[in-house]
Amino acid sequence: MTPSEKDNLTGSISDRDAWDRPSGADATAGRSGAAIDKLTSSASQALGDLKGAAAAVSADTRGYAGSVASDAAGAFKEAVETNKTAGADAIANIAHSVKEAADGIEQKSPEVASIVRRAADGVERISTDIRDRNVGELVDSVAKFAQRQPAAFFGIGILAGIVLTRFMRNSNS
Repeated sequence: MTPSEKDNLTGSISDRDAWDRPSGADATAGRSGAAIDKLTSSASQALGDLKGAAAAVSADTRGYAGSVASDAAGAFKEAVETNKTAGADAIANIAHSVKEAADGIEQKSPEVASIVRRAADGVERISTDIRDRNVGELVDSVAKFAQRQPAAFFGIGILAGIVLTRFMRNSNS
């Protein structure tokens, strides 16, 4: 083999080695691909962590909202129950006043006094009924009465409005 053939052969071998070894651009592309894979993996992990945190916050928020709603419902129920008792007491006081009025007119008109006493007894029964029942039962009773006797329900509503208006005016003076 002549020296020039050897140089050609050596040049061929070195050209083959150049093809086998990555060039600078190929190495950079390889490193970029690995960096993208690592970045994708990190983003997936961060997304999973974020979903877990959001689920935990959501569960905590639902628990807190449920607790607040339960507390509010309890306070509302207590307030309604207190006002229901106060209303029943006010009705009982009205019944007592009506009975005293009946006693006052007993000598002049015993028949009217008897009618007034029966009405006062009815009012007293209503007061006891209100005091003994829970709010749900009272609402159901009123709704059923309104369905059976709409005219009476409307009339009682107007009468109650007039009585309450006068009562409020007298209590302010």
